[in-house]
Amino acid sequence: KPFASILYTAVLGGKVALPCDISSPSADDSAALILWYKDDSAQPIYTLDSRRGNVDQARQSSGPQLENRAYFNMINKPAFLQLDPVKEGDAGEYRCRVDFHKARTVNTVITLKIIVPPGEPIILDEQGQKLEGLVGPYNEGNSLTIACQASGGKPRPSVTWWRDYALLDDNYTFELGDVVQNKLTIDKLHRHDLLAVLTCQASNNNITVPASNAITIDLNLKPVKAVITPSKKPIVADKETELICKAKGSRPAGKITWWKGNQQMQNTRESIVHNGATSSILTFTPSIDDNGKYLSCRVENLLIRGSAVEDGWKLDVQYPPQVTLQLGTNLKVTNIQDGNDVYFECNVRANPWIHEISWQFEGQDLSTNTSAGVIISNQSLVLQKVQRQYRGRFTCSGSNNQGLGISNEIFLKVQYAPLCKPGQKTMYGVAKYEPVEVLCELDSDPDDVTFHWRFNSSYKRSDKIVYSVERAQSKATYNPESDEDYGKLLCWGTNNIGIQRQPCVFTIVPAGEY
Repeated sequence: KPFASILYTAVLGGKVALPCDISSPSADDSAALILWYKDDSAQPIYTLDSRRGNVDQARQSSGPQLENRAYFNMINKPAFLQLDPVKEGDAGEYRCRVDFHKARTVNTVITLKIIVPPGEPIILDEQGQKLEGLVGPYNEGNSLTIACQASGGKPRPSVTWWRDYALLDDNYTFELGDVVQNKLTIDKLHRHDLLAVLTCQASNNNITVPASNAITIDLNLKPVKAVITPSKKPIVADKETELICKAKGSRPAGKITWWKGNQQMQNTRESIVHNGATSSILTFTPSIDDNGKYLSCRVENLLIRGSAVEDGWKLDVQYPPQVTLQLGTNLKVTNIQDGNDVYFECNVRANPWIHEISWQFEGQDLSTNTSAGVIISNQSLVLQKVQRQYRGRFTCSGSNNQGLGISNEIFLKVQYAPLCKPGQKTMYGVAKYEPVEVLCELDSDPDDVTFHWRFNSSYKRSDKIVYSVERAQSKATYNPESDEDYGKLLCWGTNNIGIQRQPCVFTIVPAGEY
């Protein structure tokens, strides 16, 4: 009749105690012979013989397969056969037979299972290269696939991935041979994965500590932000400005570059690395043309494509007004005639914008005077039916908090028909038969004048006057020969604007009357 079996488990290299109850059923009886058998062996593997004396002084002997690894402990109750260390061949069925002096023989059957722990697992990358200790660096944002392989072990072990005390992955597969593999994929590496410890465990029992191996993840990190100080402050044209850009989060330290639009700026001081932050100082002198351009500081981890972050804004470059005066379209400064309508445009470039535009004529401020034909509107000045008193220098000007801007001068050359120049000698005393030179001076623009002379009295009128001409001056030579030759000499001129309206009048009188 088969005996009921008790299952025991032992780990290779460990020890196991196989129990055998040797206590007798009655007080006056004791074990005489204890025999241990294994599997179907007819020969005992361990013998304890006390048939000739007390069981405490019994002779013990073990068979060759147990070598010196077996010891029968009778102090404990129940007594046990200890195997130390356990070998793989120790697995099997054990029977302990106890023969008593008087009582019936007792048999104890034990099935011993030997667990062979797996070897230390190895960690491999996607190319099958072994990973140990600090691995990487990998790039933040990338995926990571690593495999853990454990060989050997009976039964085949479970292979699991852990981070700290949290289970990451317990899906493993049985590969060729006696390899068990667990492939771990992290879809996206994050900042908090820096220096994370990933541990692979291989375990096939709950007696021994699992075999394990660990790696530490090294990461290249993207920069988190860039900040320019002072922020968005107005700057002054042609005045040296210093800006600081601080960058955080990049590992290794990010590369800082400065940009104005699409143009990289060069005058920067080397970056300083401090507590994981990087800073760069830009020194530049803005020009007026920089107003409204986008200035930015960009930080990039050169090891991670597309990792750049930036800070920037449109520059507010302030400068004194730049003022330009020009004559209205289709007007030529050399071709303005008395009575024409004239208008000027005052073009202003300023930041901040000007308070107001002022107009000046010959250094004096002009204001709207509709009765005089002067109209000022925004950036325009209109002179209606311009008179020659507005022949002269015009300017316009504007001011802001950066200063005053004064335009170029435009000299308005108002052309007009000839006029008599005031202050001339108008009375000549002349004796008969004494020729006299009479000077006629005209005010004329242009001064290319055609002259006309005429003598006029109550007795006589004559255009036969001898005269010479030099631009806007003419000299007439007049010789009275009788009393009728005393009277008025008239002089007038014509230029391409028109004819003189009022002639110049010179009075010729006898010499004694003057």
